[in-house]
Amino acid sequence: MNGAQTLADSLDLLVAASAAHVVGTAGIDVGCGLVLLQPKRGPAITGTTDEVVRLLDWERERAEGPVTDVMSGGHPVAVLQRNGDFRWRQYSGELQAAGFGSTLAVRLRLDAGIPSDDGVPGTSDLGQSSAALAFFAQDTKAFPLQVIAEARSFAQLATRSLQMAINLHTARSLATDLRSALDSRTSINVACGVIMAQNRCSYQEAFAILAKASSHRNIKVRKVAEDILERLPEGAPHSHFGR
Repeated sequence: MNGAQTLADSLDLLVAASAAHVVGTAGIDVGCGLVLLQPKRGPAITGTTDEVVRLLDWERERAEGPVTDVMSGGHPVAVLQRNGDFRWRQYSGELQAAGFGSTLAVRLRLDAGIPSDDGVPGTSDLGQSSAALAFFAQDTKAFPLQVIAEARSFAQLATRSLQMAINLHTARSLATDLRSALDSRTSINVACGVIMAQNRCSYQEAFAILAKASSHRNIKVRKVAEDILERLPEGAPHSHFGR
């Protein structure tokens, strides 16, 4: 989260830290990637190299490989050492074509960090999210038991960091959406007030006039309201929610 303006920035920082940790443990060059799936959002995939991202994209589209296995709720860790390993045959070919001999996938167990509208923890969209870290190396036996154990241990820290990043950026997004909704509502209400004064009508009748204009011009009600306010002698009023 440190210095990250968006969730994508946070994910980039996380994969860089994860790669550095496993490189230190394994003593070899390791690529790292992360896959994050959230309801009502497109998949978030990032990696330390273009080849890592391409492999993760390929696996997500084909639903075949170690990351798919750990994210589907199987084992928390999946390792593929290409020589003599006949699982995921198509994936193994893609792995070899990318110049890698081994891959290690570790599940990140995300929890519900923001309650749902009814206030019950664990029922929000966030609670249904899933994520995994994936490590790639050229060596066909790059991930012995010691490295796997270190990666699993690091995954606990990575999970907490990712959870906080999701919570933070979700809260920022909700706040932005709320400010936008309040600004929109304010413009509409003030424009209705102008129409009420000009036509000596009720709020419902004023809003109906806005809605009819919106439908006739094929633009949003808010835009119709803003056009009315822009024509006021003193100009459009400015809302200040959250500022």
